[in-house]
Amino acid sequence: MADQSVVSAESRRSAPLVLWAAAFVVLTAIVAATAEAGAWFVPFIVGVVAGVASLHWRRMVLLAVAASLAGWAIPIWILALRGLPSGATARGIAALAGLPPYATVTVVATLLLAALQALAGAWLTRALVPPGRRVGGG
Repeated sequence: MADQSVVSAESRRSAPLVLWAAAFVVLTAIVAATAEAGAWFVPFIVGVVAGVASLHWRRMVLLAVAASLAGWAIPIWILALRGLPSGATARGIAALAGLPPYATVTVVATLLLAALQALAGAWLTRALVPPGRRVGGG
């Protein structure tokens, strides 16, 4: 009888982890597919959804930021794997933006923009939700 309670306690702990991992994979795939299609604003929408979801579940904003980072990194990485001149393009963009002419700087700045979009969407949602609607005093 004691073994069943241990197994059920372990399964209760691992179930949220599996759900978080599944949510990360789904959000990353959505952001990556839309980034590949040219919809650069999707991390903001993911942040808005995370802001709404964070009223009920903790750490949703961190999940959205991580998924936005990974979702924008995957298309950049795929372009580099295909042999396209992504490094040269990144250096050209860095020069036009007034950044140091290193590809890494441009890629990091691009990923930072994805994270900032997700954070801005979550912040805007949290700011616009009336305090009476917040769950758990959040």
